[in-house]
Amino acid sequence: MEIHEQFVYNAWIKSLKYILDNGTDFIDRDKRNCREILNLVIIIDNPEEDYEKPIDEMQNFDWIYPSKEELESIMLHKENMSGYDYSYGPRIFNFRGVDQINNFIIPLLKSDPTSRRAVISLFDPSTDSNVMSKNIPSLLYIYFKIKNEKLDLTCSIRSNDLFIGWPGNIYQIVLLQRYVSHLLGIKTGSLTTISGSAHIFHEHFEIIEELLKRKNSQNIL
Repeated sequence: MEIHEQFVYNAWIKSLKYILDNGTDFIDRDKRNCREILNLVIIIDNPEEDYEKPIDEMQNFDWIYPSKEELESIMLHKENMSGYDYSYGPRIFNFRGVDQINNFIIPLLKSDPTSRRAVISLFDPSTDSNVMSKNIPSLLYIYFKIKNEKLDLTCSIRSNDLFIGWPGNIYQIVLLQRYVSHLLGIKTGSLTTISGSAHIFHEHFEIIEELLKRKNSQNIL
């Protein structure tokens, strides 16, 4: 399934509705009831316009959601964040001593703006390919492509809670997209996420339905 929208918020709302209406139910290893769509592709043409909006929505609910500063640190700082099994930043900027952005992506795309090799990996087989591992990165790789003098991103996410997790994912990925675009001296372009398991939890159905009902009145759906 492919969902294509101009802006982040509309894409999020339509994705939630699609999973709610069409997903398959199952019980995960933590005994939680899930509803899932496999290989959901979400394409956003102008993510920078409103990438903070889903985060703002999540922070309005009656629970503790990571702050924007915390999400930024997880993504852009090369040191591991305390309290987390892993942070994305160290795997991006210090993956076994390799800065994948500044020592590879930037010089590659500056020397060859048409390159199709600008890929970074966040999955480490030496530690993550362990049957006993319970917490490995959900974000697996990011592909950077310059098109029409703008930087497009495509991301693979193995397991994606579209209600709780995707807003934070998008916020972090756009921050990285902006960071790389700035270093390249070009504008940001489109963003695509490919979620192997795009799911929502039954315990959130009521909140999601209220959110959809509220946004339906604004003619988003």
